[in-house]
Amino acid sequence: MSSGAVASLEIGIIGLPNSGKTSIFNALTGAGATVQPFAATEVSVNTGIAPVPDERLAALARVEDSQRLVPPSIQLVDVAGLQRGAGRDGGLSGEFLQALRAADALIHVVRSFHDDTVFHVDGRVDPAADAEGVDLELLFADGILVAKRLERLERAVKVGQKEAKAEADLLAELAAHLDAGATARTFPRRGELPAEVVLELLTLKPMLYVANTSESGDAELVAALRGYAGDAEVVAVAGRFEAELAEIGDPEERALFLAEIGQEEASAPRVAAAAFRMLDLITFFTAGPKDVTAWTVRRGANAVEASGKIHTDIARGFIRAEVIGADELVAAGSRAEATKLGQLRVEGKDYVVRDGDVLNVRFNV
Repeated sequence: MSSGAVASLEIGIIGLPNSGKTSIFNALTGAGATVQPFAATEVSVNTGIAPVPDERLAALARVEDSQRLVPPSIQLVDVAGLQRGAGRDGGLSGEFLQALRAADALIHVVRSFHDDTVFHVDGRVDPAADAEGVDLELLFADGILVAKRLERLERAVKVGQKEAKAEADLLAELAAHLDAGATARTFPRRGELPAEVVLELLTLKPMLYVANTSESGDAELVAALRGYAGDAEVVAVAGRFEAELAEIGDPEERALFLAEIGQEEASAPRVAAAAFRMLDLITFFTAGPKDVTAWTVRRGANAVEASGKIHTDIARGFIRAEVIGADELVAAGSRAEATKLGQLRVEGKDYVVRDGDVLNVRFNV
């Protein structure tokens, strides 16, 4: 039985130099993951695929006698360390901003370990201050973006373009909000912002903090970061250790490696799972003898929207979907038995897909 992964969303990894971003990146993508530096850029940007563990895949594969497992996954974009003052001075490069603005969300890696051999730009270890510093750079970058767009709109208003007035007023409110030190995520009228502005605002993107610790856990430093992060989720990962762990292919050897620090399982996969929660994603499955594939959609997606994740032709020619919960199918032991038990349902295009649904879509193109 083989496995593979196809990225369903993109997440940018940010942090100060020497925060351990690349260690976390390697821990998430695993041994043998494709890591490619973007060509012809002035900043170092690496990409890689990180699978999101889902125990339901293996259970469904046993029922369907599937040959291949395809887990849900995220595409990670690891950009160069963010230099202090870059956002304030307008010094964030176009390539850097392009990479982050294309992301669906951000993972902010914060150094949460003591090590005299690893240089810190400020000569001290303070996770809360580090996190705040990087967040401020993103805030400054957003402020510059909004100010430039507002300038253009105000010129348009002066020459009589009345339709520009409403957006100019809205962006003036946003500019004042950002100037007060608040992120775009907390802007009361964020739902009214034009799509092109929404896509470019870095502080509007969901943010997950990763405390990069030593093998000992560094509980006090992690607690300090959690105190700063407030309602945002914080996941602690021993980056260097788990990057080495990701290179070990043998399960027994991995278990021994984890036992050395008193863990039963790796922490890195919890980062990907937390990213799914942050983006309010759910997983549905297609299953058969060839493969079991996990697909991701936003919570609330209907059957047609979910079908489009599989293939646009399937969504276009959607007729109906045969649906059963993964747990129900596994408990029944086979589709035939599930049908006998009356658990297989036929749903139309307006059906709201639930987490764990197994879909067999009937379509005509």
